[in-house]
Amino acid sequence: MTEERDGLVVYVVADGGKVRFLHDAQGEMRDVSDVKAEGHEDTPGKLPPETSPRTAAKEGFARNVADRINAMVAHGGKVAGFVIAAPAPVMHDIRAHLSKPAEAKVIKTLIKDLTNIPAHELHGHFDIPATGWVLPG
Repeated sequence: MTEERDGLVVYVVADGGKVRFLHDAQGEMRDVSDVKAEGHEDTPGKLPPETSPRTAAKEGFARNVADRINAMVAHGGKVAGFVIAAPAPVMHDIRAHLSKPAEAKVIKTLIKDLTNIPAHELHGHFDIPATGWVLPG
């Protein structure tokens, strides 16, 4: 097993309307990209008829987050693993749409909404081991 702390672990911080992708490079969290649901076109799939438009939009956004994670794995990028933080319903929707290869790269999940925490304050929320995460494989 390998231990990483060089930016190859992607931290995904999401809620129902915003997602941030970050790296831990030499003990400092850095935003790589962020996406907001505003103007986001989604295809949430078949939902129960009693589903509200807001719930449908959140589920669609979570599917989009999962699709981005899946794409990072599928396109052979240098991603060693993922740590995902999101509220429980969003986490459920993201994980439900992860591909098998992407799911295998999930190192840890946190049921927390950390989207509004500045990058420089996120490090302490993840409880990162001093040597970095032990990676899958």
